[in-house]
Amino acid sequence: MNTSLLVYIINCVALIISVAQLCVASSIFDFIVVNKMYYTSHDETILIDPHHAIIFFVSPLLSAAIALLTIAIPNMPRSFQGFISRHPFLVALLHATLLGVSSIAFAFCSVTSAQLSLTIGYYAYNGVPQKFQDASFWYFIRLRASTVLFGLQSIFTLSQIGLLYMGIECRYKVIAPQPKEKELISSPMRSQI
Repeated sequence: MNTSLLVYIINCVALIISVAQLCVASSIFDFIVVNKMYYTSHDETILIDPHHAIIFFVSPLLSAAIALLTIAIPNMPRSFQGFISRHPFLVALLHATLLGVSSIAFAFCSVTSAQLSLTIGYYAYNGVPQKFQDASFWYFIRLRASTVLFGLQSIFTLSQIGLLYMGIECRYKVIAPQPKEKELISSPMRSQI
């Protein structure tokens, strides 16, 4: 029931990226953004919507939980391993569904971060007053980093789906074709002759 080395490495990297993404999300959604105090001075348009914080924090937590469970399966209690052995289809379906949902969430967060950084990019280089420009540059750099990290998370999650469930490599046991029964050489008609 051991996972392959490649899947283990992908899960370790996904776990590290999840922690990094949580750190970046914490620096983006700070006191200023959450209290809607980061806005343009001329029309008071809020530049970063604090409601995005929910998915920016939940997605890396989901990824970290999936990666930790996948890494820890060989060291789980025998009752848990027995459940996996008795219900491999159910466990595989749940795992693939969680990976698919998290991959879609990562892609959404990556696109959202890219859009926010494009909006803020103008103010990062042309903001008035200078303190607003400096703050915009701060958020711009973190949103770009968030775009890259969420993109990497999505790629790693999709690679896990490809490795585990699309035939490149099987997760729990190697699926070998079942031996066929020998066909009867003589047909029933020949035996009567």
